[in-house]
Amino acid sequence: MTTRKDVFTTGQVAKICQVTIRTVIKWFEAGKLEGYKIPASKDRRIPKEALLRFLVEHKIPFDQRLFDSRPKLLIADDDEKLVRSLAELFEKDGDLDVQVATGGYQAGFETMRIRPTLLLIDYNLGDTTAYEVVETIKGVDQLKEMSVIIMTGYLEDQGVGELEKEGLRVVKKPLDIIALKKEVRAAMGLAATPA
Repeated sequence: MTTRKDVFTTGQVAKICQVTIRTVIKWFEAGKLEGYKIPASKDRRIPKEALLRFLVEHKIPFDQRLFDSRPKLLIADDDEKLVRSLAELFEKDGDLDVQVATGGYQAGFETMRIRPTLLLIDYNLGDTTAYEVVETIKGVDQLKEMSVIIMTGYLEDQGVGELEKEGLRVVKKPLDIIALKKEVRAAMGLAATPA
């Protein structure tokens, strides 16, 4: 249930390195870039570790987040104090890559950019609602495995029930921090506390 990559195609490597696919294939064939060919195919695959080594050795700039193996948590709420508090809470364990957004537009943008394992989002974001954000991004193939938990102090039980019918998890505000932490870790497929 993860969106992180352990193996890259030549097209993905070309995009990361900002070169053509043909250049990546030349690197591969010359033995500069380690990888393997798919049996009965011309397709090549580059393991994450080999790509990272190649980028460092050749001083090619890259986004380090591509190689972060920790699950990504995006927290979105227009209450900046709450966002900071929740980010600190989840960063303490050290096994999550925690990012934040403070509005609906930013939440949608950051979701597309970082492709989190879980989006923890407030229902009423001021400029939009969590439901509208989720509706906008749920058709994106790369986000199909992303989990969503909606926080709300705004919706009554009927509204909560409607979101749950859509397959969304909902937690009520004021937040029970211990229960929220368990819910988030369970939704991300993690143990209740890191080992």
